[in-house]
Amino acid sequence: MLLLWILTLMYGLAGFLINDYFSVHIYLTVSFIGISSILLLFVLLKNYYKFAGLIFLSFTVRVGLMLVDLYAGDLFTVPHSGDDTENFYATGLKVANDMTMLGESIYGGTYSHLLGILFSVYGDDRLFAQYLNILIAVTTIVIVIQIFRMLEVPLKIQIILAAVMAFFPHSLIFSAILLRESIISLLVVCSLYFFIKWYKFKGNHNISFSIILAVVGGMFHTGVIGILIGYIFALIFYRHDSGKLKLTLKSVLPFALLAAGGLYLLMFPEIFSTLPLFNKFEQELSNNKNIYDVFNTERGESAYLTNLEINNFLEMIIFAPLKILYFIGSPMPWTLRNLSDLISFFLDSVFYLFAAFVFIKNWYLLKKNPLLLIILISLVSGWLIFGLGISNAGTALRHRFKLFYLIIIALSLIWSKKKRQD
Repeated sequence: MLLLWILTLMYGLAGFLINDYFSVHIYLTVSFIGISSILLLFVLLKNYYKFAGLIFLSFTVRVGLMLVDLYAGDLFTVPHSGDDTENFYATGLKVANDMTMLGESIYGGTYSHLLGILFSVYGDDRLFAQYLNILIAVTTIVIVIQIFRMLEVPLKIQIILAAVMAFFPHSLIFSAILLRESIISLLVVCSLYFFIKWYKFKGNHNISFSIILAVVGGMFHTGVIGILIGYIFALIFYRHDSGKLKLTLKSVLPFALLAAGGLYLLMFPEIFSTLPLFNKFEQELSNNKNIYDVFNTERGESAYLTNLEINNFLEMIIFAPLKILYFIGSPMPWTLRNLSDLISFFLDSVFYLFAAFVFIKNWYLLKKNPLLLIILISLVSGWLIFGLGISNAGTALRHRFKLFYLIIIALSLIWSKKKRQD
């Protein structure tokens, strides 16, 4: 995949050089799509032969959806393409025309800043920007396959989960339109890749890369930062020499400090608003008196738990599991309003509810697999952050995808362990 991204950089430079001749820009982008498609097929056949058909077919479907979104929107509207995608695009163009906005808080935050830089360098070419989203999605799938290999996941399980990644409906959609989900998912997967390298082979550089990538992902959206909780847990308790999680005298103090810090943040959550990283809470707080108003926000026709109010720390703890359940499962069967909700439930919610069921059913494996426990801590921490701040099925559907690949890797660990036991 490195060759593919080197080609992308070369075309980015070419776009910069002919920026003053924008009438020929479309030909440059079309040639990039054609050549990169051929190169992608070559890379897949050479390094991922058993997955090549799945991934390349998925790539083709994504390109088709992209073309529909850009050139046939009057005939068919791709789900989730609308206000956010248009606002990201418009804000990105404003940044491209006024680079001083890179230092300002704007709609879309870091993602709009990134689009602004891209448009400034390559030119106002939305086709190029959305095609990069597709390449990012395919790269993410390939990195997950590399993780499978590192974890020695049986080939049959790899192929099944690769098919899920390749054709998961919202993976196809989010990569084909101008949303930030693909780049956030890539950062999460890259972070986990380096964490697993640290887990298996040690190396301070591995854990450093892992944390940095997670923080960068958090700059795009706050909830992603939850995965660091699992990493910190591992840094405190995991011992490479024994391959186990252990409570030692050295781990007591950092764990106590972590617990105290976490408790303090939960008891006084307004402190989130003072941290630049937590931009989502900052945006919400600007329209609310305090952070508990964020937990009670009800927006859109697909709002859920509308009668539930969280007004203090104790209520937040009590209702957190319920908020998480609705976050991963909405629209729930008893909240369905129309055919669209029914489709969303079967094509999206069912997967997350099924995954949660698998995790609960196989809880006993956590004692035997520290890595699985760490990943699930990261996953549930992210779900908690997102779940507390979201009360809308449409928003939940998009945001839970950001941690989709953590679920895939956790499932691979569970099914691998069970297969070896058979």
